[in-house]
Formats: sequence, C-alpha cells, structure tokens
Amino acid sequence: MRNRIIFGAVIFLTAILITVVGKTAVSIAISIIALMALSEMYKSLKFFKEQKILSAMGILYAFLIMLFATVKAISSTLDFNSFTHVIFKTTLAFLVVLLIYMVVRFEKVKFSCVTSFFVITAYITVFLAHIILIECQNHGNALIWFVFFGAWGTDTCAYFAGRFFGRHKLIENVSPKKTIEGAIGGAVGTVIIFAVYAFCLSCAGLKINYINLIITAVICAVISQFGDLIASCIKRENNIKDYGSLIPGHGGILDRFDSVITLSPLVFYLGFYLPIIL
Repeated sequence: MRNRIIFGAVIFLTAILITVVGKTAVSIAISIIALMALSEMYKSLKFFKEQKILSAMGILYAFLIMLFATVKAISSTLDFNSFTHVIFKTTLAFLVVLLIYMVVRFEKVKFSCVTSFFVITAYITVFLAHIILIECQNHGNALIWFVFFGAWGTDTCAYFAGRFFGRHKLIENVSPKKTIEGAIGGAVGTVIIFAVYAFCLSCAGLKINYINLIITAVICAVISQFGDLIASCIKRENNIKDYGSLIPGHGGILDRFDSVITLSPLVFYLGFYLPIIL
C-alpha cells in the first residue's frame, strides 16, 4: 500500500505540473502515454513477439493520430469537426490495411487476431486522444481534471472503501478483489471530489451547474469502474497480473490509465448535454 500511495501522489503532482504548463505539455504527455500504453498491451498479448508487422502498423497508426492532435492543439486549430474528420478517415484506412494484410497473410494472421488487434488499438488511441480535444475546449484546462478525478478519484475511494467495508464481491470472476461496497464508496467519493473541485473553480470565478456536476460524477464513477473491469477482462483472459511494472504499487501505464481511457470521450461528449462550467 505504501508504494501505491507514494507513487500515486507522484503521478497526481506530475499531472498538475503538466496541466499548469498548458496544452502543449498535455498533448505531448498524452501522446507518449498512448504509445506506452499501446506498447504494454501489445507486449502483454504477445503481438510484439508473434505479430511484428501488425504491431508496427498499430504503433504507426497511433503515432499519426497523436501527431495530428498534438500539432493542431499547439497551433490552436483543433476542434471537434477536424478531430472527427481525421480520426474517421485514418481509422477507416487503418482497418482496410489490416484486412488486406489478413488476406495476404491468412495462414499466419487470422480474422480473430485482426479484429481484436484493431479494437484494442483504436480503443486506446482514439479514446485517449479525446483528452487533447478536451484541453482545447473553452476552460479545457479545468475540464480535463474531471477525467482524472473521475478515474483516479473513483479508483482511490473504491480501493479504501472496499478495503475497510468490502463484504460482497462485485464481479468475482473478472476482478476477485472488487466489492459492491467498494463500488458504492467509489461513486460517493467521486461526487464529493467533483463537488470540492467545482467549489474551487467557482471561487476562481467560474460559474458551475451543480446538478449537471452530480449527474456527471455518478456517470463517471460507474463508467470508470467499467473501464477498470474491461482491462481486468483482458488480463484475466490472457492470464496477466499487470500490464507492466513501470509504476511501483500500480503496475504499468495501462494499469494506471485504464479508467482514464474510458472516461476521456465520456467527459467530452457529456459536456454537450450536461455542461458543468457555464
């Protein structure tokens, strides 16, 4: 637990520093995280070892997506329309190339392999790219923290609630240590964290819709835990304990950012219907 708390604090403080510097630092950091997370996934699922060409194509795809988002963000020209336009075309082209490669190398590359590879690659890359898109919105530097608080706040509160009050297993065959009490504690804790953060924003002069805030907090808490469970499903199916060992007490980059990946597009699109900062 000691390492988990210490390195969790280090990650949190590093995130604060990066967001204070601004969207250039955020864009570059998220791009690096996306490529590292993808590399951890490929290594864990043995794509690097057994499907080297596929892995190279996936890394190239992720690099191009993140390069586009970063360059547009730095030049202050990244918006929803340009983002979706490029993402759609690049992802479609990536899928077509994968299918052609499958046909050419059918004896060694099966359809199930290509589909799982495509879903995993697009999931990590496109979802994380939404953080850069959020950062480029009005009040983006404040909004981006709803992703981090939703992911890390839920995880931390659920961890301690489950540790002290956990009695009933949540989905034991997916994640044996997670409990219903922990999940509830995670949701309650997230609402409190969101409220405290929003109060700080209001003290800084921003107008907050607290009803939308509470609804968003509950949704984020639920989806954040599903993001964690999605990563657990993949680990369970492939007999993986952690995706890496880069962060003591946490595992790899992907272990720490699994919920962030899931929440990134959610927070962005909820902003259309449930704006928190008015």
